[in-house]
Amino acid sequence: MPIKRNSIFNYNPATLFPLTIYADACRVSLDDEKVGPSTTAMTTTTEYHMSDALLHHFSALGAVKVGEPMRTHTTFRTGGPADVLLCPRDAAATAEAVRIAVDNSIPLTVIGGGSNLLVGDRGIRGLTIRCAYDGPAGEGLRLETDGAVYADAFVKKSEFIQFCIDRGLEGMEFMAGIPGCLGGGIVMNAGTTLGNFSDIVRRVVYVDTAGTIREMPVTKDMAGYRRLEIGGNPIITGAYFALKESADTGAVRGRIRGILQERSAKHPLDYPSAGSVFKNPDGHSSWKLINDAGLRGCRIGGAMVSELHTNFIINFDNATSKDILDCIEHVRERVLARFGLVLEPEIRVIGEI
Repeated sequence: MPIKRNSIFNYNPATLFPLTIYADACRVSLDDEKVGPSTTAMTTTTEYHMSDALLHHFSALGAVKVGEPMRTHTTFRTGGPADVLLCPRDAAATAEAVRIAVDNSIPLTVIGGGSNLLVGDRGIRGLTIRCAYDGPAGEGLRLETDGAVYADAFVKKSEFIQFCIDRGLEGMEFMAGIPGCLGGGIVMNAGTTLGNFSDIVRRVVYVDTAGTIREMPVTKDMAGYRRLEIGGNPIITGAYFALKESADTGAVRGRIRGILQERSAKHPLDYPSAGSVFKNPDGHSSWKLINDAGLRGCRIGGAMVSELHTNFIINFDNATSKDILDCIEHVRERVLARFGLVLEPEIRVIGEI
């Protein structure tokens, strides 16, 4: 069962938050619908025109940067320039940006905090919306009268944890040390052996492909391994969380300190990475398969399989995104040859390689 060189990543818009691509609305197509180390991750076949008037409209919705290097917005610290990067101020601004992009046939990509994400070396065409706060969330975090916590999807997980601890809540400890913002964590149902987002999210607020803000309840049957089946290709802009009152906030803080200490000891936090690269096949641990295939410390260009945790590929020495993709492909080929198992990447790829 050989792996085709160009078949690592199969494009499916419904799986791509925090990097949603509205292929139909914005007339974006892909080269053979495949993404791999030797191919272009995304190719736009329809030319678009970003006029000064459109830039003015976008700038009224938040901070706008033209030709912004995406390496400054991803935890891999790689990626070429986004034609136009918009950091919207809130959900309403996000919805308006979507409507403008759709109405003007502008290719649209949405990202969150930039973790679990690899951006092509040639960058991203069209408009990129970055759903992440760089500063404090302010009104984006609040305790509801019914005891639920509302949080904007733009909020960092670390800030959410601190907010909940300060209000005597528990149940969010599993997020400790997981990088990025809440939106990506929700749609990917991020988590650890201690819990997942689907355990505590009860309702989501999202922007649909028409630029309309909607809400949806979240039920247990929507939860899957590293995914939450929301459907409809939404941009998550907020969520309501059900957490328990803690009888001992000191114990909660202690558990979080323990989780962070364990992650620091086991994970290569001194180098840029996107966390775990591969999902665990049924009955197996990806890190052990990679280790037993003799790939610990394997280097391709500036990318390297971590010696500390082999399911991490790190930017060891000024890696390019192509270096990282080539390293991913090499790992998959070696594991398949040794064990007959296909490793499925957990990270998402956008832009042009």
